[in-house]
Amino acid sequence: MATNNRLLGFFLAVFLFFGLFSVSAQNSGYYIDTGGQRLVQRLAWSGGEYALRYEVVIENGSGGTYRNYHREFTTELYIDISLQPGSYRFRVIPYDILNRPGAASEWKYIDVLPALKPQPLAVLPEYITGADGEGILLYITGDNLDPEAEIFIRREDGTQVAAETLDFSDGDGGTIIAFVESDKFIPGEYEIVIRNPGGLEASIDGVSLLTETGPLGETHTGKEESVGQIKPLKPVEINFGLAFMPSFLVYGENINGGISVLGLVARANLLFYIPAGVYIGPELSALIYYTDYIDYYGMSTMGGFEYTEYIYDSVTLMVGFNLLVRKWFPGQRAALSFRAGVDFGILPDWIDQVSFRMDVSFILRFTNKMQLEGGLDYSHLLSENPGGFFRPWLGITFQL
Repeated sequence: MATNNRLLGFFLAVFLFFGLFSVSAQNSGYYIDTGGQRLVQRLAWSGGEYALRYEVVIENGSGGTYRNYHREFTTELYIDISLQPGSYRFRVIPYDILNRPGAASEWKYIDVLPALKPQPLAVLPEYITGADGEGILLYITGDNLDPEAEIFIRREDGTQVAAETLDFSDGDGGTIIAFVESDKFIPGEYEIVIRNPGGLEASIDGVSLLTETGPLGETHTGKEESVGQIKPLKPVEINFGLAFMPSFLVYGENINGGISVLGLVARANLLFYIPAGVYIGPELSALIYYTDYIDYYGMSTMGGFEYTEYIYDSVTLMVGFNLLVRKWFPGQRAALSFRAGVDFGILPDWIDQVSFRMDVSFILRFTNKMQLEGGLDYSHLLSENPGGFFRPWLGITFQL
């Protein structure tokens, strides 16, 4: 009987030894307690299934030195704990059936990062096609955008498709670039969902995702310059254009006849997309038009001082500096622009001209690089004889 007891004790000791020796800490996971928005980490391990209980030792690190932070006993193979952002390590000590500690696991190092709720401001969809297929690039801008965030497109009926977050998304939390293949969705309006690591998410509604077959069923040619492959929402736009612009005198007396039908304006601008959903940037312009100027010369006579009116035929050249704001409508086939700035007279050199001007225009896109643009310009001439002009205009704009 004594022999049997000793054998039983021996096998029990061996059983406990191997059961406890194989404890191994695992990588931690974390999730969000959505009720209180509290960050919770799950520390888990494997092995030691026959242990009576486990002691979890957590240390906090700073400057390469770790200090005791928390100790906890459990009978499960994991614990849930709320850790503040920082560097930690933990290990697990199993206790046998006699409540004796066994060999501790190796230290497992973890970094706890703050769970941030994304704050998307704008989504720029861009249709692309190539040898590897076609789809939509999503340029998402805002704050707290994690490069490892999950991106989804969601229809009104709840249908959800995962997009692929691309590696060249920036790491400063301001931009994420994702891609979704065109055969995974139906063209139309979608809600774009951004879910950061940790589970917090946000979304933007009403984003139009178009391919060569539009949401109303229209089919485009698929050529390089087709509307179906337009890519208007780039981070930067470079445009130049030429337009016919007659001038109509509204008030003032320095222009004979009140109208100059021969006028041309050339423009070049550099526009940057901002999270508010518009492009904004500087514009240079050159306005040339033919007109008749009125001037007066005084002469002293026996009867007093007399003025003589002279009319000069002149070609006027003015150079302008403007601030341009442009907003594309959904579908990116039409846009509204507003510009304001100052013009300086260059020719003729005997007339000093400075004008303040404002302009509203509408753009209709023909192709990826060519647009029809028309608008109405108001200009106020700052001089001894001030004048005001309305200048309707129509022209072609080219996008690089």
